[in-house]
Amino acid sequence: MTILLSTLIVLLLIYILYVRRKTNREIDEFAESILYKDFSKKYPRFQTITDAFLNLAREKEAQQHYLKEMLELVDTGILAYDIETYETLWMNDAFTTMLNIPHIKNINWLKKQNEGLFNELLDIPVNESTLLTIHARKQTIKTMTNASVFQTGGKTYKLIAFHNVSATMEEVESGAWKGLLNVMTHEIMNSIVPVSSLSDTLRRKIHALKETSSPLSEPDVEDMEFALDTIHRRSDGLLRFAETYRSLSQKIVPDMKFYNLYELLNAIHSLMNPSLQQKGIGFTLKTDNPDVTAYMDRDLIEQVIINFVTNATYAVKEKENPEIHLFSGCDNEGHPYITVADNGCGISDTIRDKIFIPFFSSKKNGNGIGLSISREIVKLHNGKLHVQSQEGAGSAFTVLFSSPNKH
Repeated sequence: MTILLSTLIVLLLIYILYVRRKTNREIDEFAESILYKDFSKKYPRFQTITDAFLNLAREKEAQQHYLKEMLELVDTGILAYDIETYETLWMNDAFTTMLNIPHIKNINWLKKQNEGLFNELLDIPVNESTLLTIHARKQTIKTMTNASVFQTGGKTYKLIAFHNVSATMEEVESGAWKGLLNVMTHEIMNSIVPVSSLSDTLRRKIHALKETSSPLSEPDVEDMEFALDTIHRRSDGLLRFAETYRSLSQKIVPDMKFYNLYELLNAIHSLMNPSLQQKGIGFTLKTDNPDVTAYMDRDLIEQVIINFVTNATYAVKEKENPEIHLFSGCDNEGHPYITVADNGCGISDTIRDKIFIPFFSSKKNGNGIGLSISREIVKLHNGKLHVQSQEGAGSAFTVLFSSPNKH
Protein backbone atom coordinates (compact mmCIF):
# COMPACT_ATOMS: atom_id res chain seq x y z
CA MET A 1 0.00 0.00 0.00
CA THR A 2 2.81 2.35 0.95
CA ILE A 3 4.69 1.45 -2.23
CA LEU A 4 1.59 2.19 -4.35
CA LEU A 5 1.04 5.52 -2.67
CA SER A 6 4.68 6.50 -3.16
CA THR A 7 4.47 5.54 -6.81
CA LEU A 8 1.36 7.71 -7.31
CA ILE A 9 3.05 10.66 -5.62
CA VAL A 10 6.11 10.31 -7.87
CA LEU A 11 3.92 10.08 -10.97
CA LEU A 12 1.95 13.14 -9.83
CA LEU A 13 5.14 15.13 -9.28
CA ILE A 14 6.38 14.10 -12.73
CA TYR A 15 3.09 15.21 -14.28
CA ILE A 16 3.14 18.50 -12.43
CA LEU A 17 6.69 19.11 -13.60
CA TYR A 18 5.69 18.25 -17.17
CA VAL A 19 2.70 20.56 -17.09
CA ARG A 20 4.80 23.32 -15.58
CA ARG A 21 7.47 23.00 -18.25
CA LYS A 22 4.86 22.87 -20.99
CA THR A 23 3.11 25.92 -19.56
CA ASN A 24 6.39 27.83 -19.27
CA ARG A 25 7.25 26.88 -22.83
CA GLU A 26 3.85 28.06 -24.07
CA ILE A 27 4.21 31.28 -22.08
CA ASP A 28 7.66 31.86 -23.60
CA GLU A 29 6.35 31.12 -27.09
CA PHE A 30 3.31 33.33 -26.47
CA ALA A 31 5.49 36.17 -25.21
CA GLU A 32 7.76 35.75 -28.22
CA SER A 33 4.78 35.85 -30.58
CA ILE A 34 3.64 39.08 -28.93
CA LEU A 35 7.16 40.51 -29.19
CA TYR A 36 7.33 39.77 -32.92
CA LYS A 37 3.60 40.37 -33.48
CA ASP A 38 3.14 36.84 -34.84
CA PHE A 39 -0.35 35.62 -33.96
CA SER A 40 -0.51 32.79 -36.52
CA LYS A 41 -0.13 30.07 -33.86
CA LYS A 42 -3.10 29.45 -31.60
CA TYR A 43 -2.82 29.32 -27.82
CA PRO A 44 -6.20 28.23 -26.46
CA ARG A 45 -5.24 29.10 -22.88
CA PHE A 46 -4.34 32.65 -23.87
CA GLN A 47 -6.95 33.12 -26.58
CA THR A 48 -8.65 35.99 -24.74
CA ILE A 49 -5.34 37.80 -24.38
CA THR A 50 -4.45 37.01 -28.00
CA ASP A 51 -7.76 38.39 -29.22
CA ALA A 52 -7.22 41.54 -27.15
CA PHE A 53 -3.76 42.06 -28.66
CA LEU A 54 -5.11 41.38 -32.15
CA ASN A 55 -7.87 43.94 -31.63
CA LEU A 56 -5.36 46.50 -30.36
CA ALA A 57 -3.12 45.83 -33.36
CA ARG A 58 -6.04 46.20 -35.77
CA GLU A 59 -7.18 49.42 -34.08
CA LYS A 60 -3.65 50.82 -34.19
CA GLU A 61 -3.30 49.87 -37.85
CA ALA A 62 -6.67 51.45 -38.64
CA GLN A 63 -5.69 54.64 -36.80
CA GLN A 64 -2.39 54.80 -38.65
CA HIS A 65 -4.18 54.28 -41.96
CA TYR A 66 -6.73 56.97 -41.06
CA LEU A 67 -3.98 59.38 -40.01
CA LYS A 68 -2.03 58.68 -43.18
CA GLU A 69 -5.05 59.32 -45.39
CA MET A 70 -5.95 62.46 -43.46
CA LEU A 71 -2.43 63.89 -43.72
CA GLU A 72 -2.39 63.20 -47.45
CA LEU A 73 -5.73 64.92 -48.00
CA VAL A 74 -4.89 68.20 -46.24
CA ASP A 75 -3.24 70.98 -48.25
CA THR A 76 -0.87 71.73 -45.37
CA GLY A 77 2.65 70.39 -45.82
CA ILE A 78 3.73 68.05 -42.99
CA LEU A 79 7.31 67.08 -42.17
CA ALA A 80 8.55 65.07 -39.17
CA TYR A 81 12.20 64.15 -38.77
CA ASP A 82 14.66 62.85 -36.17
CA ILE A 83 16.50 65.89 -34.80
CA GLU A 84 19.71 63.88 -34.37
CA THR A 85 19.92 61.72 -37.49
CA TYR A 86 17.63 63.84 -39.73
CA GLU A 87 15.84 60.64 -40.78
CA THR A 88 12.35 61.33 -42.05
CA LEU A 89 9.50 59.94 -39.96
CA TRP A 90 6.77 61.44 -42.10
CA MET A 91 6.48 63.63 -45.18
CA ASN A 92 3.15 64.09 -46.92
CA ASP A 93 2.42 64.80 -50.58
CA ALA A 94 1.47 68.43 -49.88
CA PHE A 95 4.99 69.10 -48.57
CA THR A 96 6.76 67.43 -51.49
CA THR A 97 4.49 69.22 -53.98
CA MET A 98 5.03 72.57 -52.27
CA LEU A 99 8.82 72.23 -52.48
CA ASN A 100 8.77 70.24 -55.74
CA ILE A 101 10.89 67.43 -54.27
CA PRO A 102 10.50 63.63 -54.09
CA HIS A 103 9.75 61.71 -50.89
CA ILE A 104 13.10 61.41 -49.13
CA LYS A 105 14.28 59.20 -46.27
CA ASN A 106 16.63 61.77 -44.79
CA ILE A 107 16.43 65.55 -45.02
CA ASN A 108 20.22 65.67 -45.46
CA TRP A 109 19.28 65.18 -49.10
CA LEU A 110 18.02 68.77 -49.06
CA LYS A 111 21.40 70.01 -47.86
CA LYS A 112 22.97 68.82 -51.10
CA GLN A 113 20.21 70.23 -53.27
CA ASN A 114 19.41 73.48 -51.46
CA GLU A 115 21.50 74.24 -48.39
CA GLY A 116 19.61 77.47 -47.74
CA LEU A 117 16.29 75.63 -47.56
CA PHE A 118 17.86 72.94 -45.35
CA ASN A 119 19.08 75.57 -42.87
CA GLU A 120 15.71 77.34 -42.90
CA LEU A 121 13.98 74.10 -41.93
CA LEU A 122 16.36 73.55 -39.02
CA ASP A 123 15.94 77.14 -37.80
CA ILE A 124 12.13 77.11 -37.66
CA PRO A 125 11.28 78.00 -34.02
CA VAL A 126 9.21 75.65 -31.88
CA ASN A 127 5.78 76.47 -30.42
CA GLU A 128 5.20 79.67 -32.36
CA SER A 129 3.80 80.70 -35.72
CA THR A 130 6.35 82.04 -38.18
CA LEU A 131 6.02 83.50 -41.65
CA LEU A 132 8.69 81.76 -43.70
CA THR A 133 9.65 82.57 -47.27
CA ILE A 134 10.91 79.43 -48.98
CA HIS A 135 13.05 79.66 -52.11
CA ALA A 136 12.82 76.31 -53.88
CA ARG A 137 13.26 75.27 -57.51
CA LYS A 138 13.00 78.76 -59.06
CA GLN A 139 9.90 79.67 -57.09
CA THR A 140 9.25 81.68 -53.96
CA ILE A 141 6.61 80.47 -51.54
CA LYS A 142 5.34 82.28 -48.45
CA THR A 143 4.32 79.81 -45.75
CA MET A 144 2.96 80.08 -42.23
CA THR A 145 4.84 77.47 -40.21
CA ASN A 146 4.17 75.86 -36.85
CA ALA A 147 6.64 73.46 -35.24
CA SER A 148 6.66 71.22 -32.18
CA VAL A 149 8.95 68.57 -30.69
CA PHE A 150 7.81 65.15 -29.47
CA GLN A 151 9.39 61.90 -28.32
CA THR A 152 8.51 58.34 -29.27
CA GLY A 153 10.45 55.11 -29.24
CA GLY A 154 13.29 56.75 -27.34
CA LYS A 155 13.86 59.27 -30.15
CA THR A 156 13.12 62.98 -30.42
CA TYR A 157 11.37 64.29 -33.50
CA LYS A 158 10.55 67.73 -34.84
CA LEU A 159 7.14 68.10 -36.47
CA ILE A 160 6.61 71.06 -38.83
CA ALA A 161 3.41 72.16 -40.56
CA PHE A 162 3.69 74.40 -43.65
CA HIS A 163 0.61 76.31 -44.82
CA ASN A 164 1.01 78.02 -48.18
CA VAL A 165 -0.21 81.61 -47.78
CA SER A 166 1.27 83.04 -50.99
CA ALA A 167 -2.11 83.57 -52.65
CA THR A 168 -3.57 85.08 -49.47
CA MET A 169 -0.59 87.40 -49.04
CA GLU A 170 -0.85 88.54 -52.66
CA GLU A 171 -4.56 89.21 -52.20
CA VAL A 172 -3.90 91.19 -49.00
CA GLU A 173 -1.12 93.18 -50.66
CA SER A 174 -3.35 93.89 -53.65
CA GLY A 175 -6.15 95.00 -51.33
CA ALA A 176 -3.74 97.23 -49.42
CA TRP A 177 -2.62 98.93 -52.62
CA LYS A 178 -6.22 99.43 -53.72
CA GLY A 179 -7.02 100.84 -50.30
CA LEU A 180 -4.06 103.20 -50.50
CA LEU A 181 -5.13 104.40 -53.94
CA ASN A 182 -8.65 104.97 -52.60
CA VAL A 183 -7.21 107.01 -49.74
CA MET A 184 -5.10 109.11 -52.09
CA THR A 185 -7.99 109.66 -54.50
CA HIS A 186 -10.42 110.55 -51.72
CA GLU A 187 -8.15 113.06 -50.00
CA ILE A 188 -6.91 114.61 -53.25
CA MET A 189 -10.46 115.07 -54.55
CA ASN A 190 -11.51 116.70 -51.27
CA SER A 191 -8.96 119.44 -51.95
CA ILE A 192 -9.11 119.62 -55.74
CA VAL A 193 -12.88 120.22 -55.97
CA PRO A 194 -13.00 123.39 -53.81
CA VAL A 195 -9.71 124.67 -55.29
CA SER A 196 -11.13 124.20 -58.78
CA SER A 197 -14.35 125.95 -57.80
CA LEU A 198 -12.54 128.88 -56.18
CA SER A 199 -10.17 129.30 -59.14
CA ASP A 200 -13.15 129.22 -61.51
CA THR A 201 -14.79 131.99 -59.47
CA LEU A 202 -11.62 134.06 -59.82
CA ARG A 203 -11.45 133.37 -63.54
CA ARG A 204 -15.03 134.50 -64.09
CA LYS A 205 -14.49 137.60 -61.97
CA ILE A 206 -11.40 138.60 -63.95
CA HIS A 207 -13.21 137.87 -67.21
CA ALA A 208 -16.10 140.13 -66.13
CA LEU A 209 -13.70 142.94 -65.23
CA LYS A 210 -12.00 142.63 -68.62
CA GLU A 211 -15.32 142.84 -70.46
CA THR A 212 -16.44 145.94 -68.58
CA SER A 213 -12.95 147.45 -68.62
CA SER A 214 -13.54 148.37 -64.99
CA PRO A 215 -10.51 149.16 -62.86
CA LEU A 216 -9.76 146.88 -59.95
CA SER A 217 -11.05 148.29 -56.71
CA GLU A 218 -9.20 147.81 -53.44
CA PRO A 219 -11.82 145.29 -52.15
CA ASP A 220 -11.56 143.32 -55.41
CA VAL A 221 -7.79 143.13 -55.09
CA GLU A 222 -8.07 142.01 -51.47
CA ASP A 223 -10.65 139.33 -52.37
CA MET A 224 -8.49 138.01 -55.18
CA GLU A 225 -5.37 138.04 -53.06
CA PHE A 226 -7.15 136.16 -50.28
CA ALA A 227 -8.54 133.61 -52.76
CA LEU A 228 -5.12 133.07 -54.33
CA ASP A 229 -3.52 132.69 -50.89
CA THR A 230 -6.18 130.11 -50.00
CA ILE A 231 -5.56 128.16 -53.22
CA HIS A 232 -1.80 128.31 -52.68
CA ARG A 233 -2.03 127.15 -49.06
CA ARG A 234 -4.36 124.25 -49.88
CA SER A 235 -2.14 123.25 -52.80
CA ASP A 236 0.86 123.19 -50.48
CA GLY A 237 -1.13 121.13 -48.00
CA LEU A 238 -2.10 118.69 -50.73
CA LEU A 239 1.52 118.44 -51.86
CA ARG A 240 2.64 117.66 -48.31
CA PHE A 241 -0.10 115.07 -48.00
CA ALA A 242 1.17 113.35 -51.16
CA GLU A 243 4.76 113.51 -49.93
CA THR A 244 3.70 111.87 -46.67
CA TYR A 245 2.48 108.83 -48.62
CA ARG A 246 5.55 108.72 -50.84
CA SER A 247 7.43 106.74 -48.23
CA LEU A 248 5.05 104.25 -46.65
CA SER A 249 7.69 103.00 -44.21
CA GLN A 250 7.97 106.39 -42.51
CA LYS A 251 5.69 107.39 -39.70
CA ILE A 252 3.81 110.67 -40.13
CA VAL A 253 5.48 113.35 -38.00
CA PRO A 254 3.20 116.39 -37.60
CA ASP A 255 4.74 119.83 -38.00
CA MET A 256 3.29 121.23 -34.78
CA LYS A 257 2.84 124.96 -34.16
CA PHE A 258 0.25 127.22 -32.57
CA TYR A 259 -2.40 128.39 -35.04
CA ASN A 260 -5.47 130.57 -34.68
CA LEU A 261 -8.58 128.40 -35.08
CA TYR A 262 -10.82 131.14 -36.44
CA GLU A 263 -8.28 132.06 -39.12
CA LEU A 264 -8.01 128.38 -40.10
CA LEU A 265 -11.78 128.01 -40.42
CA ASN A 266 -12.05 131.31 -42.29
CA ALA A 267 -9.57 130.01 -44.87
CA ILE A 268 -11.55 126.76 -45.24
CA HIS A 269 -14.79 128.76 -45.52
CA SER A 270 -13.32 130.88 -48.32
CA LEU A 271 -12.03 127.77 -50.06
CA MET A 272 -15.25 125.75 -50.01
CA ASN A 273 -17.98 128.39 -49.98
CA PRO A 274 -18.09 128.94 -53.77
CA SER A 275 -18.77 125.26 -54.52
CA LEU A 276 -21.32 125.02 -51.69
CA GLN A 277 -23.13 128.13 -52.92
CA GLN A 278 -23.46 126.54 -56.36
CA LYS A 279 -25.22 123.61 -54.67
CA GLY A 280 -27.50 125.91 -52.70
CA ILE A 281 -25.99 124.97 -49.35
CA GLY A 282 -25.74 127.58 -46.61
CA PHE A 283 -22.25 127.72 -45.13
CA THR A 284 -21.63 129.75 -41.96
CA LEU A 285 -18.72 130.43 -39.64
CA LYS A 286 -19.02 131.31 -35.95
CA THR A 287 -16.67 131.46 -32.98
CA ASP A 288 -16.91 131.95 -29.22
CA ASN A 289 -13.50 133.57 -29.17
CA PRO A 290 -11.60 134.63 -32.31
CA ASP A 291 -8.29 134.58 -30.42
CA VAL A 292 -8.29 130.86 -29.48
CA THR A 293 -5.22 128.98 -30.72
CA ALA A 294 -4.37 125.28 -30.83
CA TYR A 295 -1.11 123.34 -31.11
CA MET A 296 -1.40 121.46 -34.39
CA ASP A 297 -0.18 120.65 -37.87
CA ARG A 298 -2.29 123.09 -39.87
CA ASP A 299 -2.19 121.16 -43.15
CA LEU A 300 -3.33 117.90 -41.54
CA ILE A 301 -6.12 119.47 -39.47
CA GLU A 302 -7.25 121.43 -42.52
CA GLN A 303 -7.51 118.09 -44.35
CA VAL A 304 -9.67 116.73 -41.51
CA ILE A 305 -12.06 119.70 -41.51
CA ILE A 306 -12.37 119.64 -45.31
CA ASN A 307 -13.26 115.96 -45.07
CA PHE A 308 -15.97 116.72 -42.49
CA VAL A 309 -17.43 119.47 -44.68
CA THR A 310 -17.36 117.18 -47.72
CA ASN A 311 -19.24 114.48 -45.78
CA ALA A 312 -21.73 117.09 -44.57
CA THR A 313 -22.35 118.10 -48.19
CA TYR A 314 -23.58 114.57 -48.92
CA ALA A 315 -25.62 114.48 -45.71
CA VAL A 316 -27.65 117.64 -46.50
CA LYS A 317 -28.25 117.10 -50.22
CA GLU A 318 -31.85 115.91 -49.68
CA LYS A 319 -32.73 118.76 -47.29
CA GLU A 320 -34.98 121.62 -48.38
CA ASN A 321 -32.79 124.23 -46.65
CA PRO A 322 -29.38 122.57 -46.34
CA GLU A 323 -26.93 124.14 -43.90
CA ILE A 324 -23.38 123.49 -42.76
CA HIS A 325 -21.84 125.38 -39.85
CA LEU A 326 -18.25 125.83 -38.69
CA PHE A 327 -17.62 126.61 -35.02
CA SER A 328 -14.46 127.27 -33.04
CA GLY A 329 -13.87 128.05 -29.41
CA CYS A 330 -12.65 126.77 -26.07
CA ASP A 331 -14.57 124.43 -23.73
CA ASN A 332 -14.97 124.79 -19.96
CA GLU A 333 -11.78 122.82 -19.32
CA GLY A 334 -9.66 125.02 -21.55
CA HIS A 335 -9.50 122.68 -24.56
CA PRO A 336 -9.65 124.37 -27.97
CA TYR A 337 -12.18 122.80 -30.33
CA ILE A 338 -13.49 122.88 -33.88
CA THR A 339 -16.97 121.65 -34.77
CA VAL A 340 -18.51 120.95 -38.16
CA ALA A 341 -22.30 120.62 -37.88
CA ASP A 342 -25.03 120.06 -40.44
CA ASN A 343 -28.80 119.66 -40.56
CA GLY A 344 -28.62 116.59 -42.78
CA CYS A 345 -29.87 113.03 -42.56
CA GLY A 346 -27.87 112.14 -39.44
CA ILE A 347 -26.30 108.79 -38.61
CA SER A 348 -28.39 105.79 -37.60
CA ASP A 349 -27.63 103.92 -34.38
CA THR A 350 -26.88 100.75 -36.36
CA ILE A 351 -23.87 102.23 -38.16
CA ARG A 352 -22.66 104.89 -35.72
CA ASP A 353 -20.09 102.52 -34.19
CA LYS A 354 -18.80 101.55 -37.64
CA ILE A 355 -18.13 104.92 -39.28
CA PHE A 356 -14.45 104.97 -38.24
CA ILE A 357 -13.77 101.46 -39.53
CA PRO A 358 -11.51 101.71 -42.62
CA PHE A 359 -13.39 101.16 -45.92
CA PHE A 360 -16.82 101.15 -44.24
CA SER A 361 -19.13 103.65 -45.90
CA SER A 362 -22.84 104.34 -45.80
CA LYS A 363 -22.64 106.28 -49.08
CA LYS A 364 -23.43 104.41 -52.29
CA ASN A 365 -20.09 105.20 -53.93
CA GLY A 366 -18.12 105.93 -50.77
CA ASN A 367 -14.82 104.25 -49.97
CA GLY A 368 -14.94 104.63 -46.19
CA ILE A 369 -11.45 105.93 -45.57
CA GLY A 370 -11.95 109.66 -44.88
CA LEU A 371 -13.15 109.35 -41.29
CA SER A 372 -10.64 106.65 -40.40
CA ILE A 373 -7.79 108.88 -41.60
CA SER A 374 -9.29 111.86 -39.76
CA ARG A 375 -9.36 109.95 -36.50
CA GLU A 376 -5.73 108.89 -36.91
CA ILE A 377 -4.69 112.49 -37.60
CA VAL A 378 -6.50 113.67 -34.47
CA LYS A 379 -4.74 110.95 -32.47
CA LEU A 380 -1.40 112.25 -33.75
CA HIS A 381 -2.33 115.56 -32.10
CA ASN A 382 -3.18 113.83 -28.79
CA GLY A 383 -6.70 115.10 -29.35
CA LYS A 384 -10.15 113.55 -29.32
CA LEU A 385 -12.78 113.21 -32.01
CA HIS A 386 -16.41 113.32 -30.85
CA VAL A 387 -19.52 112.61 -32.91
CA GLN A 388 -23.04 113.71 -32.03
CA SER A 389 -25.80 112.64 -34.36
CA GLN A 390 -29.48 111.91 -34.45
CA GLU A 391 -31.05 110.19 -37.41
CA GLY A 392 -32.99 112.75 -39.41
CA ALA A 393 -31.71 115.69 -37.32
CA GLY A 394 -28.14 116.22 -38.48
CA SER A 395 -24.64 115.51 -37.17
CA ALA A 396 -21.79 117.35 -35.46
CA PHE A 397 -18.13 116.30 -35.61
CA THR A 398 -15.89 117.94 -33.01
CA VAL A 399 -12.10 117.92 -32.86
CA LEU A 400 -11.02 118.55 -29.27
CA PHE A 401 -7.38 119.61 -28.96
CA SER A 402 -5.19 119.17 -25.92
CA SER A 403 -4.91 122.11 -23.56
CA PRO A 404 -2.37 124.78 -24.62
CA ASN A 405 -0.88 124.59 -21.12
CA LYS A 406 0.51 121.12 -21.97
CA HIS A 407 2.79 122.47 -24.71
